[in-house]
Amino acid sequence: MISTLALANTLKDLVSASFPSAGFVTGGTPEQAAAGKSLPHGLRPPCLLILAGDGVSADSTLTRRQRFHLVLIDVLKGSGDARTASAWTRFDTLQALFPQEGTCSGEIVFIPESFRLLECSDARAAICLTLIAATPS
Repeated sequence: MISTLALANTLKDLVSASFPSAGFVTGGTPEQAAAGKSLPHGLRPPCLLILAGDGVSADSTLTRRQRFHLVLIDVLKGSGDARTASAWTRFDTLQALFPQEGTCSGEIVFIPESFRLLECSDARAAICLTLIAATPS
C-alpha cells in the first residue's frame, strides 16, 4: 500500500513546476481551507493547498481510491474582467495537469473527480479540484 504521505508528495511533485508555492494542510474541508485567513508558513497566493480526503479499498479490484483536494488560492487584482481572468487562467493550468484520462506516476493514477468555486470574503479567489488517487491495495 502506498501511504497517504507518499501520495501527497507525488501530487506536490506533479504540481510544483506550475505552482511552486504548494503545501499540505490537514483536517477540515476545502471550504474551511479557503476561508482561513492564515496560510501555512511560507505560502503566499497564488498558492496550492493539498488536503487529503476520504477513501475506499475495493476487494473486487484490489485497488485503493483516496480523494485529494487541491485548493488554488489567488489574490484578485485589477478591475473588470481582468480581476477574475487571472484566477481562471491559473485554474485552467491546474486542470491541464490532470486530464480526464488520468495522470500516471508510477503505480498511482490521479483522476479528476470534480471542481468547484469556493467562497472567500476578502480579495481572494479560491477554486478546488478534487482528484482520486487510485493505487494497488
